[in-house]
Amino acid sequence: MSRIKERLESKLTVQQRKAAALLVANEWGELTEDGKKKTQAELAEVVGVTRGTLYTWRQDDDFIAYVNLLTDRDLNAMRTVANAQLMSLIKGDKTNGIASVKALEMFYKRHGLLTDRQVVETVTDGGAYESDEDIEKGIAEVDAILAEG
Repeated sequence: MSRIKERLESKLTVQQRKAAALLVANEWGELTEDGKKKTQAELAEVVGVTRGTLYTWRQDDDFIAYVNLLTDRDLNAMRTVANAQLMSLIKGDKTNGIASVKALEMFYKRHGLLTDRQVVETVTDGGAYESDEDIEKGIAEVDAILAEG
């Protein structure tokens, strides 16, 4: 990830990098005052640019990629917290020892121990499988309908 980060940072100015970090922090609620996030105008003022400039940066592919990289980094840092919460739900720590079925399902799916499986079987009215001739006839009918359209 560091190579990607370095490449993106080389394409952005110091102000753009600061703006990206502030945008991420603001979305995570780290800049809130009295429970309110900062507005785009307030963030632009902190960075030392106009709201219009900040808006333009937010449309730039490299800026967007950098914001996403910072967001992913912060989200990955929360994996331990999420895993601890999942284990708490599995143990039933907050529900008198009753495990959350959804938490158990998520745990098993995460570790590949539970998978969704669907079987699709086509049967004709008589209960027998269609012959190759019947399938070819059906394909010809569909081709004819498509040719008309």
